Amino acid sequence: MINALLGLAVLVLPCVTCEKPPEGIVSSSAWHFTHSLYNVTIYENSAPKTYVESSEKMGMYLAEPQWAVRYRIISGDVANVFKTEEYVVGNFCFLRIRTKSSNTALLNREVRDSYTLIIQATEKTLEFEALTRVVVHILDQNDLRPLFSPPSYRVTISEDMPLKSPICKVTATDADLGQNAEFYYAFNSRSDAFAIHPTSGVVTVAGKLNVTWRGKYELQVLAVDRMRKISEGNGFGNLASLVVHVEPAPRKSLAIASVVVTPPDDNEGTAYATIVVDANGSGAEVDSLEVVGGDPGKHFKAVKSYAHGNEFSLVSVKDVNWMEHLHGFNLSLQARSGGRPTFYSQIRGFHLPPSKLAFLKFQKAIYRVKLSESSPPGSRVVLVKVTPAFPNLQYILKPSSESTGFKLNARTGLITTTKLLDFHDRAHYQLHVRTSPGLAAATVVIDIVDCNNHAPIFNRSSYDGTLEENIPPGTSVLTVTATDWDHGENGYVTYSIAGPKAVPFSIDPYLGIISTSKPMDYELMKRIYTFWVRASDWGSPFRREKEVSVSLSLKNLNDNQPMFEEVNCTVSIRHDWPVGKLIMTVSAIDVDELQNLKYEMVSGNEADYFSLDDFSGVISLKRSFMNLSTDHPTGYSLKITASDGKNYASPTTLNVTVVKDPRLEVPVRCDKTGVLTHFTKTILHSVGLQDQEPSDEEFTSLSTYQINRHTPQFEDHFPQSIDVLERVPINMPLARLVATDPDAGFNGKLVYVIADGNEEGCFDIELETGLLTVAAPLDYETTSYYLLNVTVYDLGTPQKASWKVLTVNVQDWNDNAPTFPPGGYQLTISEDTEVGTTIAQLKTKDADSEDNSRVRYTLLSPTEKFSLHPLTGELVVTGYLDREGEPWYILKVEARDQPRKGHQLFSVTDLIVTLEDENDNSPQCITEHSSLKVPEDLPPGTVLTFLDASDPDLGPAGEVRYVLLDAHGTFRMDPMTGALSLEKELDFERRAGYNLSLWVSDSGRPLARRTLCHVEVIVLDVNENLHPPRFTSFVHQAHVQENSPSGTQVMLVSAHDDDSGLDGELQYFLRAGTGLEAFTINQDTGTGGGVGWERWNAGDWV
Repeated sequence: MINALLGLAVLVLPCVTCEKPPEGIVSSSAWHFTHSLYNVTIYENSAPKTYVESSEKMGMYLAEPQWAVRYRIISGDVANVFKTEEYVVGNFCFLRIRTKSSNTALLNREVRDSYTLIIQATEKTLEFEALTRVVVHILDQNDLRPLFSPPSYRVTISEDMPLKSPICKVTATDADLGQNAEFYYAFNSRSDAFAIHPTSGVVTVAGKLNVTWRGKYELQVLAVDRMRKISEGNGFGNLASLVVHVEPAPRKSLAIASVVVTPPDDNEGTAYATIVVDANGSGAEVDSLEVVGGDPGKHFKAVKSYAHGNEFSLVSVKDVNWMEHLHGFNLSLQARSGGRPTFYSQIRGFHLPPSKLAFLKFQKAIYRVKLSESSPPGSRVVLVKVTPAFPNLQYILKPSSESTGFKLNARTGLITTTKLLDFHDRAHYQLHVRTSPGLAAATVVIDIVDCNNHAPIFNRSSYDGTLEENIPPGTSVLTVTATDWDHGENGYVTYSIAGPKAVPFSIDPYLGIISTSKPMDYELMKRIYTFWVRASDWGSPFRREKEVSVSLSLKNLNDNQPMFEEVNCTVSIRHDWPVGKLIMTVSAIDVDELQNLKYEMVSGNEADYFSLDDFSGVISLKRSFMNLSTDHPTGYSLKITASDGKNYASPTTLNVTVVKDPRLEVPVRCDKTGVLTHFTKTILHSVGLQDQEPSDEEFTSLSTYQINRHTPQFEDHFPQSIDVLERVPINMPLARLVATDPDAGFNGKLVYVIADGNEEGCFDIELETGLLTVAAPLDYETTSYYLLNVTVYDLGTPQKASWKVLTVNVQDWNDNAPTFPPGGYQLTISEDTEVGTTIAQLKTKDADSEDNSRVRYTLLSPTEKFSLHPLTGELVVTGYLDREGEPWYILKVEARDQPRKGHQLFSVTDLIVTLEDENDNSPQCITEHSSLKVPEDLPPGTVLTFLDASDPDLGPAGEVRYVLLDAHGTFRMDPMTGALSLEKELDFERRAGYNLSLWVSDSGRPLARRTLCHVEVIVLDVNENLHPPRFTSFVHQAHVQENSPSGTQVMLVSAHDDDSGLDGELQYFLRAGTGLEAFTINQDTGTGGGVGWERWNAGDWV
């Protein structure tokens, strides 16, 4: 830009004339300055004898040529800096003011920027005076350099400081004025990491920082004086040091801001906890939340809630067996970001309490049950349950002496009997039940109801007794005792003689005392009486009876004398009768038969020739007769008696004669007494009595009636199977199962039990009637059928039973809604997925069967991008997808079952479709055609601008690079940041603008995309015309003849300009004065000429 500066000079052109000016009277009113106030300028630091400059004509007109004007400073110049001079040109006396040559005091605008001088003009002859005021303005010279304050700077920044972020501001000042005080900030040497604003001094981040590569920058900041640079070509000012310390960025990890735990029993199968993740200003998008600890069984996962930003829900992916995790879970979570760099949160732990266990208890603290003692093994006692219902819970029956007759199903809580219970053994049981683990406990109190299940029992298996003959009638001979373990009348016992009837005894019915009913004679009556005593209870519905054998032996008294069968016996034997040879056997009979008789010789054996066996009655020769002399007698009379130990028989005699002649030998001869015949008759009578047996008509043993001959049999119409709806109410009768037994009494009394197949305790059968009922809720999904072993027992001894298998088919009811996987569905597909592509097939679980589990799918969210097949659950893309327009879709999906009966059940879940980025977008400049205006004097290295381009793709496909195509050697482009900087100086006069083109490309694979952008740089002209033209003289004088023709050259004026180039090229103009119409000046050369003086009078022109 060229600003025209003017230089003024006075041209005096006198025209010669012979005429005398007219004389007149001079008046003092013409004595005055042209102005009462003049404003003049002078540069500071001007050399001595430098004149001030004024745009006004300073001085006064001379009314008379003879006037001699003198100017002097009368005030305002205390330092005696200035001096006045007079310079007369024609009729005008110029006032000129200059600095004195003798005064070395320099003008310093920074010290004093103006002087007000009072100037007096006097005429010595006429003593005229005039005053004027001159204000001298000290113009600024660019004599000072910019100074930094402070001279050094030190900052510490983080390596993650974003581009274009200010880190500090350097400050410099220049005491000069106006454009002389203008300066630029610049780095002394180029820095790719930082940029400094040329006028504000704000230092910003211009490149990627990495403390690993470089942790400290030592920069020199230069303050460049603009005017010096323009005028001298070197604007070097002052330097300041800037030290930038780069420290590692605080790792902008993600943070788990909050974890809100939902009690497991309140979540209805959805979320166990809600977790919020904070990005902590990292700008990262939270990609996932992982369970990194505390869940070795992989039960849980975190699902992102796209509707609530960085919120996640913790859901279970499979059933949790809380029995194995009694104290819950101590889970650890860690969040992770997507993209690069990848950020991780600190691991955060939290406690997930166990499900329901804190409130687990049995439905009753004490269960009270009455149980008939006739209940067969396997009979249902009670079903214990905890509340709330809890899967995988186990029940344990505490072992004790009272629990041996019971069994507890660990899974269902059903208590059954394992043996027949006996009221007599124990009438009261107390069982202790607890859960495994021991979180809850209950007591089961069982009262055994007595039944007439015991027959009286004699205290002996049989009774034996003796009684003496001859005792009077009514004498007690034996007491039988029987007890009945039943209770009350069931255990009350009475006695009777069951048979045979013809026994000489009676029995007390209440005491069991057996007495004689007639006189007893051993010899004339049965010696042993065997009969049956019956003990009967008073129980119902039938009496129970027991018989015992009683054997009474009649004791024989020793009330009869022994008697010999033969008496008065004689015998002759030879004298050579061998020693020891039998002579005779005596025999006596005792009707009492109490003991063996003993024989003894009363007399006649004094010579000791004979021997008598005490027990057999055998008489034999003890000593030989061969030694007898003839003088000895030949006959012996032996007297023999028999004794039963108490009574002696009348003695009998045996006369023995010893003969030498064998012919005189005579066998034994005796007299018969008839005792044997009498004894035989008595014996035969007694034996006849003993052999008598009771006839069948007279007595039939009780055991004959008590034989359990028949086994119970179910009737032919016993059903093979029963169908029951799973929603049937409790206690609902299902069937009456009937069996028969033709035996009498308890042998035909029947009881029913479900012996097997009822582990879940869902059924019960009435003990005596066989009525089968529903005892617990049925669930088709848990068990669809039951095989019940229904057993019927009689109460006979031995007990007999039969059984049949009854199939109970549970019919499904639509009581289960279809269920989606926990947490719904999360799909990730490419954004360029073609229309018509099946991207998922939804699956649900419905524990019901057939139509109750047939599901129809509905897409609830209105969308044109997807469709859902109602039967197969296939999710199909129906519209073109664009991640940049819609990065994900949250679709509500419903699954509804189709039962033939009952209400439809349904469930709803979220189906989140996340679009995976493809490099389908080219980077775009924020402004495709940018325009910059740049002053031409900016120092090289200045960052002119940051070009902004964006690529909505993710990852490398969205990372932008810049390439400048036509830098002209003047500009430089940072490929990473887009910083456009000045490489060398601009020159408006040489080139006023640049049209730059650059490629903006991404780093996508396999093929990068790019866009061409344009930047227009407009170079702004800077005022480089710093110096005004100066004429070689204040007054130029020339003479011209009045008859000179037009165009005659009168004079040549010259001026010079210290500026260079066009700014130093001059043009000349006539601006003011007299005779402007008469003269012209050549604009280029400064040559002046006339235009025809014949029309003008002679005189002077200024």
